[in-house]
Amino acid sequence: MKRSIRWRMVSIFVLLVIIVMMASGTLIVFQTRNYEKNLIEEDMIDIADKIVGSINTEESEREIENSLASILTQNEYSLKGKSLYLLDLKGTIRHAQTQSAIGQTVYTPRVLKVLSGSTDNEYGEMDDSVDMDLARGVFKEGELKFVIYMVASTTIVQEKIQAMVMVIIFAVLLAIVLSVVLAFLFSNFLTKPIYLLTLKAREMAKGELDNPIEVLSNDEIGELTSNFNSMASSLNKTLAEIASEKNKMETVITHMTDGILVFDNFGILMHKNPAAIRMLKLGNVLTFREVFKKKIEEDYQTLLQEIEFETRKLSVDLNEQFYSVNFAKYLDKDGTILGLICVIQDITEHKKLENMQKEFVANVSHELRTPLTTIKSYAETLLDGGVDDPMTISSFLGVINSESDRMTALVKDLLELSRIDNNKTVLEEAVIDLLRLVTKSVNNYQIHANKKNQFMSIVVDGEDFIVMGDGNRIEQVVKNLLSNAVKYSGDHAEIRVKLSSNRRYHMIEVSDTGMGIPEEDLEHIFDRFYRVDKARSRAMGGTGLGLAIAKEIMDMHKGLIKVTSLINQGTKFTLCFPKYNYEDEFLLEEDCEEM
Repeated sequence: MKRSIRWRMVSIFVLLVIIVMMASGTLIVFQTRNYEKNLIEEDMIDIADKIVGSINTEESEREIENSLASILTQNEYSLKGKSLYLLDLKGTIRHAQTQSAIGQTVYTPRVLKVLSGSTDNEYGEMDDSVDMDLARGVFKEGELKFVIYMVASTTIVQEKIQAMVMVIIFAVLLAIVLSVVLAFLFSNFLTKPIYLLTLKAREMAKGELDNPIEVLSNDEIGELTSNFNSMASSLNKTLAEIASEKNKMETVITHMTDGILVFDNFGILMHKNPAAIRMLKLGNVLTFREVFKKKIEEDYQTLLQEIEFETRKLSVDLNEQFYSVNFAKYLDKDGTILGLICVIQDITEHKKLENMQKEFVANVSHELRTPLTTIKSYAETLLDGGVDDPMTISSFLGVINSESDRMTALVKDLLELSRIDNNKTVLEEAVIDLLRLVTKSVNNYQIHANKKNQFMSIVVDGEDFIVMGDGNRIEQVVKNLLSNAVKYSGDHAEIRVKLSSNRRYHMIEVSDTGMGIPEEDLEHIFDRFYRVDKARSRAMGGTGLGLAIAKEIMDMHKGLIKVTSLINQGTKFTLCFPKYNYEDEFLLEEDCEEM
C-alpha cells in the first residue's frame, strides 16, 4: 500500500504538537499543584507561628489553655479551608471549632513526632493525599504542654488542577486541529512541487517533455523545480536529436537499395530492412542458416570468430540472383562483439552486364572471324594456283570484296555504338521536316524494292511534321527500318511508310508484309548482335547492330521506338518524336499511339 509523504508529514507534525502540549500541560499541572500546596503549607506555618507567638508562656497552664481556646473559638486568624485543634499530651482534642470533635484522639505522624519532643513545625500531606496537616508544640519553660494541630483541605487545589487539566485538554484539542490545518498547508507547500515533479517525471517517462513546471517558490524546492525544468528541456532536446538521427537512420536503412540483416551472437535474426526482404524473399526465417540455407558453408560461430579482426565478403547465388554479402561485427561500449551486420548488394545486373560483355566480345570475335576465314580461304586458293582462271579470280575477288564490306560495316557499327556508349556522339540539332526526310529515304530505297518487285508507298495523315533533331541520325534510323523491311520481305511484298500526329508527337510507321518476328524474340530485337534467323541475317549482310543503334539514336532524341509483329503476316516499327517546341521532357509509350 502506497503511503503519502504528505500524510507522514501531517502525522509527524500533529504528533509533535501533541507531545509538546502534553509535556507542557503535565509540567504546568505539577508546577501549579506544588505551588498551591506550598502556599497552603506556608499559610499553615504562618498561622501556627502567630498562634504560638501570641501566647504568654509566663502564664499558668490553665491560662495558656484558655488563650488557645479563645483563639480557636474567635477565628482570630484566617482559617478558611482549615480546621484547628488543641491537643493535650495524650493526643486528645481539648478544644476545636466544632464541638463534635472534642474528645477524639489524634495520632498522626506529625502529632506523634511533636509528642516525642520535636520543637519544629511538623507538616505534610496526609495518607489520603487529599488534606494536609500541621502539628506544633506549645512549650512552657521548655516543657511541652499542648499541641496545636491544623488540617487544611486541598479540595480547592484539586478543583483548580482539574479545571486546569480541562483547559489543557481543550488547548491540546485546539492545537491538534490547528496543527492539522497548518500541517496540511505546510505539507501542501512542500509536497505540491514534489507532486508536480512526480507528474512531470511520469510524463517524461511517456516522452512528454515540452511543458515546464511552474516555479512556486524561491527556495531550495524552487531551485529543484527550476533545475528539473532545465533537465527536462535538455533531455527533450537530446531525445529530439536522437529521434531525428534514429529517423534518419531508419529512413536510410528502409529506403536504401542494399539489404541489411542484423544477427546476434547466436545467429538469431534481429533486424531486416525491406530491401533484404525483397532480395532474399524472406518469410518468417529466424536464423542465419535459414536465411542463407546451404549457400554459405561455414556455420555462424565459425564465421563470427573469423570476422573478429576483419570484415568478410562473400558472393552468394540465391533464387537465381547474385548477391555480394559483406559481414562486419558490431560491438557494445566495452568492445564486446554482440553479433554481425550483413550488408547485401544485388549484383545480378552487374553479372548480367559482365555476361553481356563476354557475349559481346564473343559475338564480335565470331562476326569478324567468319569473313576473315572466308577471305583467307579464298586468298589461299588464289595463291595456290587459282590465278590462271579469270572466272575464278573474278568470283573469288567478289567474295573477298563482299566480306570486306561486311567487316567494314561491322566495324563502322561497332565504332558508332562505342561513341554512343561513351557519350562522344554530338547531335547536330536543327529544325527537320520529317515528311521531306522520309520521302527522300523512300525514294533512295525504291530501287532496292523494285528489284524484288515490292510495292513501297508513303501515307501522310496530317501536315507540318516539324521536329528538332539531327537529320542525319534520324535518316539513319529510317533507312535502317526500310532496309530491314526490304531484306526480310519476300517478292511482291507491300512496304508502307505512314506519317501521322497526335496531340504531342509526330510518328513514323514502317510496316511490311514479310516473314514477321516470333513473339518470344520481340523483347530482344534491340539487343546487340541479336538475330531472329542468324543464318539468313548473315546471308543478307546484317550485323545484328542496326536496331540497337536505332534505339540509341531515338533515346538521344527523347523519342521512342516500338515494334509489333505477327509471324508470316508482317512487322510494324513505330518511331515517335516530340513535336517541335513541346516542353514535356518525357515520352510515354501510351502517348505513342496513332490518333
